[in-house]
Parts: sequence; structure tokens; C-alpha cells
Amino acid sequence: MKQSVLIISGWAHGLNAIQPLGDALADRFDVQLRTGAEVLRDRCIPETDYIVTGSMSGLLAMELLPEHCRKLVLISSTAKFCAGEGYACGTPEKVLRRMIVQLKRKPEAVLEEFFRNVHFPHRQNRQGIALKHENTGELLDGLEYLLAADVRDKVPALEIPVLLLHGAQDRIIPPSASEWLHAHLPDSRLRIFDQHGHALPAHCFTPVMSELQAFLEQ
Repeated sequence: MKQSVLIISGWAHGLNAIQPLGDALADRFDVQLRTGAEVLRDRCIPETDYIVTGSMSGLLAMELLPEHCRKLVLISSTAKFCAGEGYACGTPEKVLRRMIVQLKRKPEAVLEEFFRNVHFPHRQNRQGIALKHENTGELLDGLEYLLAADVRDKVPALEIPVLLLHGAQDRIIPPSASEWLHAHLPDSRLRIFDQHGHALPAHCFTPVMSELQAFLEQ
């Protein structure tokens, strides 16, 4: 029987954004795909051997980690999205609050700016982008979650091996966030990709898959 891998997309991304990862792993693993919006709505992650995720859903994975999960891959992740006293590895809270206000008025403009930053320093890839008005409620829920989420107290208790992948030019979550995780996780390895940003699988697919597969198959 194949071991199972659950792949969870990040904020404002649909299943199309993670389908290439799933396709690349499907010959070796039983692959399941979930959106971050689904996990946030259900507040539950199904049992699986391995989880591959990042950004908002990296926070969800650390918060809601299934009991029998054996390994975790966090791409462009953080233990706390907003910067604050004692934690400088995040985004200013006022940025998220401004996004919430603007998302209610002009969601397309907010998302266009967001995805420009997601794909920096590369050309924007629109695969999996959620630009539909009916998604606005889920997007707002995600931003409210990011405002409050803080799993720093859970990190030292994550005893399973964790692979951390981050782009040095990430404009959404600074690479120092993964460095913080690496310093506080009991068992982790960290790879920083110098010429890439937040959307590592979109622009650095082959090296990411090489790291990911080697880690899962060890």
C-alpha cells in the first residue's frame, strides 16, 4: 500500500496551483489535495502520512497536525504571520487590515497586487489564482485568521522531521521566518533558494521536487 501525502494550497490559491506537485508525487504516493480555505473552514486536517503545504496553510498544518502524520514540508512558511513585539519575522498588522478593507471594495485590485508580490522576482503566473467575487468571504476569513494566528508555542513540540523551503526574495513572508522555525523545531532542515520568492513551486519546480522527494523517501 502506498503511503499518503496531503498537499494543501495557500491563501487565494485553488487546487490548480498544487496539482503539479500532486501529479509529480502520484506514482509513489497516494495523493490528496485540499485548499487552505477548506481546511480553515473545517478546522480539521485528515489523517495522512505526510503533509506538503505552506504560507497560511503552513500555520494551519502546525496548529492542526494530524496525530499520525510522520513528516511535514513547509514551503514559504511562518509560525506567526504578523510581526509584533518579540517577533520581527512577519508582515506589519496594518498591511493585513488594509487588505481586509480593500478586499471588500475592490477584490480584483487587491488580488492583482498580492499575486505580483507572490511571484516576485518572476513574471506573474496566474495558475490557480482566485479572482472570483464569490470567493471573497473565504479570502476575508483567511486574512482574519492570519491576523490572529500564532503557533510559536506549538513549534518546539513538533517532534516529526520538518523540511523548510523558502525563497530569499520572498515579499510575503521573509526568509527569516523559516530561519526562526529551523532554530526552534526539534528536527528540521532548511533550504533557502537565492533567486526566488514566495511561489517556489511555480518558478523553481524541479529543485523543489528534488528536495521534497528526497525528504519524503528517506
